[in-house]
Amino acid sequence: MLRDTFALGNILIVEDDVFQSDLLSNSLMDGGASEVRCCATASDALAELTGYSPGVIILDVQLADGDDGWQMAELAQQIFTRMPLVVFATGSPERIPAKIAEMGILAVKPYDAAELVEIIRGRLHRKPRSRLLGFIDRR
Repeated sequence: MLRDTFALGNILIVEDDVFQSDLLSNSLMDGGASEVRCCATASDALAELTGYSPGVIILDVQLADGDDGWQMAELAQQIFTRMPLVVFATGSPERIPAKIAEMGILAVKPYDAAELVEIIRGRLHRKPRSRLLGFIDRR
């Protein structure tokens, strides 16, 4: 995918699958992200959130060190004056409470990284909502 005029800004990926994290990071950079930082654990992500201001946070809901995905989203609400766009990445979307799912986008694993980049781009730049297979858009 080639970069275009719509930058994606800074993005934080919280994903314990290194292959998935690398694939997504590369797709986001190719899609126009300014910077992509990756964390494999909830504790690393929490430390990252204190010194980094992402416009998008992609959260693996079930990390190896705990099911902290939505707790990090709630924390981000408290930390940032402007809430980043949150993407909850999960193979079990039914396990996410409805009020939490409404905070962002659900990306149902396995998902296509390029499709996720386009959904993020659409949300950030107010294009019509995407209805791509494998994604549940709660907004």
